[in-house]
Amino acid sequence: MVLNNKQKTWPYCHMTRAESLRLGVFNCFNLLGVVLCLILSVQAQAQTADKKVIQAPAQRIVALAPHTVELMYSLGAGDRIIATTEFADFPAKAKEIPRVGGYNGLQIERIFELQPDLVLAWDGGNKGEDIDRLEQLGLRVVRSKIESIDEISSHLELLGGLMGLEAEAGQIAQDFRDELAQVRARNHKKPSVRFFYQLWLEPLKTLTSDSWVNESLHSCGGENVFSPQTGSAYPQVSIETVLLKEPQVIIVPSHHGDVIATGEVWQAWPEIPAVANKHIYSIDGDILHRPTLRVLQGMREICRVFDLIRSDYELKRT
Repeated sequence: MVLNNKQKTWPYCHMTRAESLRLGVFNCFNLLGVVLCLILSVQAQAQTADKKVIQAPAQRIVALAPHTVELMYSLGAGDRIIATTEFADFPAKAKEIPRVGGYNGLQIERIFELQPDLVLAWDGGNKGEDIDRLEQLGLRVVRSKIESIDEISSHLELLGGLMGLEAEAGQIAQDFRDELAQVRARNHKKPSVRFFYQLWLEPLKTLTSDSWVNESLHSCGGENVFSPQTGSAYPQVSIETVLLKEPQVIIVPSHHGDVIATGEVWQAWPEIPAVANKHIYSIDGDILHRPTLRVLQGMREICRVFDLIRSDYELKRT
């Protein structure tokens, strides 16, 4: 079959200039649409890949706080820690982990050389500029800060999610919540016990009722003789002020396993009810000061002490 001239003619030849221009613009928009779709598709794939990286369970972890190390061991993931900071000493196995810093700062270059797939930073405990530098170097950093006992369980679940241990973390966290609720329920109606917490001896420092550590003592029915003060939840105080507050008990914690002070200094002040009645008690500070599962152990000990004091006062009234 022979094509006639009409059949061989390019379609644009039969269009007006305006029609041809409109068709050209339309086709350009179609082409732009295809290109845009391709770009969006590539971006979506990249974002999906990024999410997969973020969600990948961490295996090589630098844990920059003693409580983080302890919580990781609670999850059975202590063997994933490749470096930590000073004072990470519980459980005993944690003492074998290489150190990359402490109170005075982090060893940034050493941490980078280790090439961890996750750095767990302590917001407020590690220097802010050190954490910023680790992020600038391209390391994957997760910042966290625990400010109440109730946040311990949620932090545990966060760690579980980062390490692919969601089920284990969820169960441990729920057990913690249940026991915490039981401690509070058993003690919230008991008579209050006025306490002074000797955080440090020289200079003499305490914690006020707005500190997170105070929650443990309050949950046992304790009443802190020092109310919140402007500037610090851990203020320096004078012996004279403690005298005026008349605490029924004085709690003296150890620090990182070391007994920094005893209650002997108070024997010169028998007018303090806690001294007169021999109600000065020592406790392992780590189990109260660190936001870990062991805080429940510290609470049980504090509750036991407060019950002894209540019984003593009850006997003296009869």
